[in-house]
Order: sequence, then structure tokens, then C-alpha cells
Amino acid sequence: MKKYIKLYPYYVSRSIKARLAYRFDAVIGIFGFLLENAIVFSTLYLTISAIPSLNGWDINTMGFLYGYYLIPKAIDHIFSDQIWQLANGGITRGILDKYLIKPINPLFQLVAEMIQLEGFGELILGILFLFVFTPKLGVSFSAIQIILLVLCVFFAVWFFFAIKLIFGSMSFWTKRSIEVMTTIYDFSNFAKYPIEIFSGAIRFTLTYLLPFSVVIFFPIRALLFGGNLYLQTLYVMLASIGMLMLSLFIWNQGLKRYESAGS
Repeated sequence: MKKYIKLYPYYVSRSIKARLAYRFDAVIGIFGFLLENAIVFSTLYLTISAIPSLNGWDINTMGFLYGYYLIPKAIDHIFSDQIWQLANGGITRGILDKYLIKPINPLFQLVAEMIQLEGFGELILGILFLFVFTPKLGVSFSAIQIILLVLCVFFAVWFFFAIKLIFGSMSFWTKRSIEVMTTIYDFSNFAKYPIEIFSGAIRFTLTYLLPFSVVIFFPIRALLFGGNLYLQTLYVMLASIGMLMLSLFIWNQGLKRYESAGS
């Protein structure tokens, strides 16, 4: 573990230097993701503004939920975006070959190789939304609630990572899994809305099969509407740890059957 803690800053530094060699492209990428999410929220803002509330959620609570949703998703985007390359034909291109010849965990190398600066656009917007909408909620948060929310963010990051790794690792068997991975990952978009507005099938999926709402929506509902935040934090931890264990199992099974592109 100590070896990887020492190695990680080296990988991060190398990735950032490589990205900043094309500084204009990096800035455009960051701004692009910020603008994309700002436009999505603007559409939501116009919709909510035309009605009193969306199942009890007004524009301020929706804005807070949206900001919270962006933060773990952005952190995952920044630090583990390279998994998309695995799903996008990486197996047939042999991208793992260079990792397997080194005495370093190949998953660590895959993840640490790329820092996706574009994710900072999402992160900045998410933090901005929390700062803008929190004073408008008319509630004050205790230190314990803030700590629990930070804990939920931490585990939600691992949940997003695990979802990507599960469906990215499918490419060990299918050679390419980018389409299904994109579809599954896009289910996270539902978590930034009140789950009650969806059909029973979608609610079941977001709660039990792909529990994005468990790690995103339920903690915020508990925080803002007087639910049991301790219990919801526990659910976030269980969902994230369970998905992470499953993702590592699938990755390891897939890695065992990997054959070099040159073999």
C-alpha cells in the first residue's frame, strides 16, 4: 500500500503535465463540461419555475440536489476516466500489455495513468450550486450532518468507479462494452431528480439494481426533509462497498483470461 501511495503523486503529476502541454484544449474541456451542466440545470430551472414544485421539491432543493450529484460524479470523472478506454476497444488494442510487464497492479496503472481535467468543470459547478442554494433552503446543518454528507460523497465516488469498472471489465469477454457501459452510467442522471416522479420499474432499478438513488438522492432527501441521515449514510456505504467488491471480482476474473493483442 505504501508503494502505491508514493507512486500515485508521480502518476498524477505526469498526467497533468501531459495534459497542460495542450493548455488551451484543457481549458476548453473544463469550460465545456461546466457549460454543458449549466445548460442542463437552466432547462430544469425553467421547468421548475413554471410550477410550484416537483413532488415537493422546489428550485432551491433541486439545485442543492443537483450540486451534490455533480460532486462525486466529477471526482470520479477526474480520477478514473481511463476505464472508458478499456471499454472502448482497449482490449483489442492491447492497452493492458504495457501494464502487465511492470511489477505494479495493472488496475492501479490503468486508473492512475490519466487525470481528466475536464471533470473540474463539473466539480466547480457542483460546489457553486451548493454555495448558492444552501442559504436559500432556510435550514441550518449541524457539524454531524456535514460530516455524514462528506462521508456519503466519499463512498459515492467509489460507487461511480465501481459501476464503470463492472461494465468496463465486460470487455474482457465482449472485446468492447462502451455502449452498454454508457447506457448504464447514464442511469445516474435519474438520481438528480426525486425518485417518486418515476415509474415503479425505474424506481426499483435505481434502488436495487443500479442503486444510484441510494447514494445520491436518498441522503439529500433525508438531510432536507428530516429523514434518518445516519441510516441513509449506512446504505450509501453498503451499496458502494458491495459494488466495489463486485467490480474488483469481475475485473480479476476478466484479467485472468486476458491475452495480449500480440499473442
